[in-house]
Amino acid sequence: MEVEVQIYAITALAQYYDPPLRCFTFQDFQLVPTIEEFEQILDLPMEGKILYRYFEQHSSIPTLAEILKIHPKELESKLVERKNTRGFPQKFLENYPYQLAEKEDWGTFIDVLTLTLYGIMLFPNLEHFVDYAAINVFVAMKTRSENPITAILADIYETLNLCYKMKQKKVLCCLPALYV
Repeated sequence: MEVEVQIYAITALAQYYDPPLRCFTFQDFQLVPTIEEFEQILDLPMEGKILYRYFEQHSSIPTLAEILKIHPKELESKLVERKNTRGFPQKFLENYPYQLAEKEDWGTFIDVLTLTLYGIMLFPNLEHFVDYAAINVFVAMKTRSENPITAILADIYETLNLCYKMKQKKVLCCLPALYV
């Protein structure tokens, strides 16, 4: 987050993305972001950790409610569906920490902030919305100490592929990490 991204550099880089090869192809070389590079960029060492794997099931509401210290029924009432995707509005996750700060529950405060950042920076799908993709990675990291590096790298590649297919100009992925 402390990296000042030069938009023109990212725009130029995105133009050289080659979807079939899943790399950036230039005249004399190919540039391929690797898991090891993202491990260093994000300072999330893989050594001694299990890599995140999606098991085609969503994290349970009771598990997430326990992490966020909110009653499961209240948490479930905050779940909404947008474009066939379930998740939480960003506003809910931005407002909830104020209540936690009043209680001085800093551990849960950090967890809610982390979940929010997963949804809006690392795994953005819809604007102002934290979907179950981000929630699942967060819960796996929190409860099973799974490392999200592979999921982050896969999401960046998927975003680049989608932008290439749709000819979109908006790249929704962790731009500072890609820039570095």
